[in-house]
Amino acid sequence: MNKFYSLLSMLCLVAANTYAETPQPPTPSEPDGIIGGHEYVDLGLPSGTLWATYNVGASSPYEKGQYFAWGETEPREDFSWESYRFFEGHEVDPNNGEWAVLENIGTDISGTGYDAARYQWGNGWRLPNEQERYELLMLCWTNGSSVENGVRGVRLYGPNEHSIFLPICGYGLWYGELDPFHNTSAAYLTGVEDPECGYNGRPIEPSNRAKGFIVERDAGLTGATCNKAYGSNIRAVVNPKESGLNPLVYDRNSIAISFQNGNIIVSGTDNKCTLELFDLSGRIIISATVDNGICPLPSLSNGIYLVTVTDGASSKTQKVAIK
Repeated sequence: MNKFYSLLSMLCLVAANTYAETPQPPTPSEPDGIIGGHEYVDLGLPSGTLWATYNVGASSPYEKGQYFAWGETEPREDFSWESYRFFEGHEVDPNNGEWAVLENIGTDISGTGYDAARYQWGNGWRLPNEQERYELLMLCWTNGSSVENGVRGVRLYGPNEHSIFLPICGYGLWYGELDPFHNTSAAYLTGVEDPECGYNGRPIEPSNRAKGFIVERDAGLTGATCNKAYGSNIRAVVNPKESGLNPLVYDRNSIAISFQNGNIIVSGTDNKCTLELFDLSGRIIISATVDNGICPLPSLSNGIYLVTVTDGASSKTQKVAIK
């Protein structure tokens, strides 16, 4: 009997040690840099694509941002087929079903004049294409949904363990009503149309649907197709190789930046510094010299700004909230 209990104790100890050594997700990563006033993360993907840290229309990863229909460049809150910019009518075929007849704007609108991310942010930002959607779904991983800063969503890790957070932020209203899954999922658009056929195999052209990905409370991240007229979120991408841009990479050195009582306070360096303050569109607002670690600001509208401090040897860019 003593041998039995000794063996049982050993098995319990082994099980406890195995549980304790279960690999844990990496620590959520910080942004890697900024392009056109918007932060990005390099997920280490083969294409070199950089993913925005927050949705179009947001200023942090934990805000829902704005809702867009596929091909529309301005956000809305309420959506329907009849209000969709490219809607031309309905077609009914007893043998093939019923669908919306749409203006043909192309099968891949990423980077075109119909791309809301390009229109809203510029500077090379655009809707993800099919390759980038594939990389996100097949080369990145997640432990399912979690809650960060009181917001439920999915923390998605790239091959290099850098990560982005995709919040579960529902959908725009559909004919004035909330979607039944508004509190448990969210759809993110790509620029790629999803081919569609009716009951008898006859192609519906243009298709009523676009490719995207869904973030869900229970399933995490999955590929999906979205109704083109539906109000969905956008997580923008930029590829420096194709855009010719040189992204500003954050230098995580000892320089510290903060906003206090109408002043930008710079610490962690004894060198003479220059300071540039940008709005989130990338437009420079202030260029000044920092004297004794303090840079007084003129009267500015409340909001989020980006501050770059350069001390001759290094530089640092950081968001600041001015209230």
